[in-house]
Order: sequence, then C-alpha cells, then structure tokens
Amino acid sequence: MEKLIPAVIGSDTLVVKLNNAATTSPFVQTADAVHKFFDSYGALHRGAGPHANKTVEIAEQAIATIREFFGVSAEQAMLYTSNTSAAINELARLMVLTNEDVILTSCIEHTSNNLPWRYNTKAKIVEVSAFSDGSLDMDDLEEKAKKYSKQLKWIAMTGASNLAGFVPDVKRLSAIAHLHGARLFIDAAQLAPHRPINMKKQGIDALAFSAHKIYSPFGLGVLVLPKDMLERTPVDPGGGSIDMISTERILWAPSAERHQTGTWNVVGIVALAESCRIMTNTGWSTILKHERDLIQYAVKRLSGIPDVIHHVPLEKFKAEDRIGTFPFTLKGYHHALVAAILDHEYGIETRAGTICNHRLVRRWFAIDDKTQEKIEERIKNGDRLASYGAVRASLGIFNTTKDIDRLVDALISIQKNGPSLSYKPSPKEETYIPVL
Repeated sequence: MEKLIPAVIGSDTLVVKLNNAATTSPFVQTADAVHKFFDSYGALHRGAGPHANKTVEIAEQAIATIREFFGVSAEQAMLYTSNTSAAINELARLMVLTNEDVILTSCIEHTSNNLPWRYNTKAKIVEVSAFSDGSLDMDDLEEKAKKYSKQLKWIAMTGASNLAGFVPDVKRLSAIAHLHGARLFIDAAQLAPHRPINMKKQGIDALAFSAHKIYSPFGLGVLVLPKDMLERTPVDPGGGSIDMISTERILWAPSAERHQTGTWNVVGIVALAESCRIMTNTGWSTILKHERDLIQYAVKRLSGIPDVIHHVPLEKFKAEDRIGTFPFTLKGYHHALVAAILDHEYGIETRAGTICNHRLVRRWFAIDDKTQEKIEERIKNGDRLASYGAVRASLGIFNTTKDIDRLVDALISIQKNGPSLSYKPSPKEETYIPVL
C-alpha cells in the first residue's frame, strides 16, 4: 500500500505554495510535536530539575534522529546556527587556510556558497565552469582539481541548484576531492528536502542546511563537519565555551562543546528531528516517485504556454535528475510584475528576481558589462526593479497536479487577457503593488 504524503500547515487553504525553494511550510505533525515538547520545556545544560532533565533527554534523542537521517559518521560533529548562510560562514572561519591554499567552487553558486569563502578565508577561490542550464562542467572540475592538486584543500558545491534544479553527482565530487587529498563540502539547503543524504556513504566531509527548507520552522541551521576541525579556539566564543576562566588563562570546554555557545535552539532541533522522522516514515521511494511524477506533469503543462520563456529547457527536467524548480519569464512583462499578478489575482506564491544566483541569471539575459554597470547604478540609487530577473516556481512534497494546473491556467490568462488589476511599481521593495 502506497504511503500518504504528509500534510503541511496551510495546505487546506486556497493559496498555492510554489515558493518552496525559499521556505517550506512545517508539517502538521511537526507543529504538534513542538507543542507537545512545550509541556516539558526547560533549561538545556543550564540547570537541574524535571523539566531541564526532560529537555536534555528530548534534545539528545532529536540530535540522534537528525544524525541518522543524514548519515553522519562518528568522526563528524554537528553545530547549530540560525540558517545555512550562518553555517557556511562558521565553517569558513573554522578553516585554517593560507593564501597558498585553494578552494574549488563553481561560477554559479548560490551567494551563500560563494561570499563566505571570499570574505572569511585567506584561501584562493578558483571557480569551476558551469553551463547555462545550471549544470557543472565536470571536465573542467577535474582539470582544475588536477592543476591545483598540491594546494587544493576543499571542494565546495551546492547539492541542488535553487534556480536550475541541477543535482550533481555527489559521489563523483567526493572522489575527485579525496583523490587530491582535499575535503568535500556540500551546501544541502536544496538537496536535503528532495534527496536522501548519507554523508558516510556519499563521502561528504561537511554539510550545511536549514530546517525551514525541510518542513520545519524558521531559526535553525545545521553545520556538520569533521571533529578534527574543532580542536582549536572557537571562532564565536561565549557562554558554554569554557570550563574555567581566570586572568591568566582559559580552560576551554571539550571540542564538541566549546563551539556551541549560548543556549541552543532546542525547539528548532526538536522540530527538525520530527520532520526527519516524518520523511523517513513516509519513505524516500514514495517521496521521490511523487516528485518525479509531479515534475513530469509540470513539464508537460508548462511546455504549452505561449510567450513563456523557460530559462532552463524543460527537456532537462524530463531527462535528468533535477529537483522541481522552474525559472521562467513572460514576454512583455517585468518578472516582478508577473509574480505580483500571480499573488494578488490568483493566490499563487512564487519568487521573482535574480534569486541569489545573479551570475546565472545575468547569463540568461546576455547582459554585457556596460549594461551591467548601468543597472547597478540604478539599483544603488534605490531602483531595485532595474535588475533583470526571472520568476521561479518551486515544488514541495505536498504539491499536487492541481497546483500546477492553477499556475498554468493563470499564466495563460495573463498572457491572453492581461492583469485584472492596475499595478504600480515599488522599486525599493523590488515588487509591484495593486492600485486600489
């Protein structure tokens, strides 16, 4: 008997949620588990008593669940941050690298897997080529790994593109990194909700992701990394970092604890563990089949809309193992206006803009340097609508073919009849708002 897809909060409303690559709604069962936890809510590592003891017990069980879900090995530790960006920045600051060392990443990474390496390490950042459909040039990766073999310390890649849906072969990335004595980091913000991850089996040395991408509430990021990286002074010292302090010296807490300062986001940890448990119980075979069927249906329906430009060829989604993120524009319409019309007139949530992947979107619109300079100047002066961009519809575990039909029908209606409301630009907010 096929298992049912778990329900998320708000799925019984008329709103069509197609911005899941940004944020997923929590599972109903996850919210229930959090409310149940509040009955025994107490101090974590900061006191004694029935509630504190129960909180420690629940937190430890939740951590074990998360470790199992991601196949975390005994040689790896987990640190808790506020989101994926914070986790990657912490990893970058924990790396002890010199300007002779090299980190390989791609030229079209999400900014969260780009800026931290540039601003929080001394290492030389070498970019691997990628194609306009968002896929990695694996030949170029292998050539550059070989070229910088003696200096290569890390390969840092996104596990699934937030914009193009491309999913690289993680095992191959790992093999290339380890062949040259380097380590592999995967930004799993988009990968984690859509594909099973086993760090041990896939050879992933470090991983970062956010709970709000995995059907849990906002506020928790997770960084998994080799324990040996923690045998150093913490980059964010504070409460919990030390066992003893005096004017002469500091006695640091054990390595796994000294980097996890302050009071942890236990509610976030409990919620994430529950969402992991729900996905495990649903079964990856059920999740993957549902997603694959939905992507194939979306490709079929989206391909028949006049004047819609798909910036990643729909055949790629049909033939390759991509997650369901579809970037498009509608001829004659600003991308932000399309998103606004979908929102206000059809109750469909999407995302519009360069979507933290500026260089890939710039490539789609063939923006030359001179034009880019003019656009940047207008943005500096407050006109954020001056930017090129696309609309992204991204699928979640709970979406259905009816959601796809709603989107397609809306786009056909806009293309044929135009908007029903009048809109005015709101440049600072990078959107359009209805004129009432």
